[in-house]
Amino acid sequence: MYVRLLLVALLALPLLACNKSAPVAEAEPTLPAEPCPFVYVVAPGNYIVDIASGSEVVLDPGVREFELFCSPGAARAAVDYALARGAIPEGDWRIYRLDGNLDDLAFKSPQNRYTLKRMAEVVDWVTEDI
Repeated sequence: MYVRLLLVALLALPLLACNKSAPVAEAEPTLPAEPCPFVYVVAPGNYIVDIASGSEVVLDPGVREFELFCSPGAARAAVDYALARGAIPEGDWRIYRLDGNLDDLAFKSPQNRYTLKRMAEVVDWVTEDI
């Protein structure tokens, strides 16, 4: 009886040793819980020409999903991460500031990501080196 129990325990030991948890994938950047004074978005670089000429540039979440960020640094990190994963195509991706605040513009997903919930005007682009 004890020999069987010992054999079962010895056979189960390698199974328990192999039952390691899988490595955790690197989490995508998310927004902090506190309110942010400005809202930033990543969009194609050609919008700069329209903004510079005084045209009104409006982003429409019905056409494309736009993720929102509280800082240009967080937006740049998200672009770099998405490019590295191949989630977005290579190209001229720029960071823009939107007219409005996070409470007014954002829809929070269960994954703690914020996306544009209504049409919003782009008021400026980020020129600083992030």
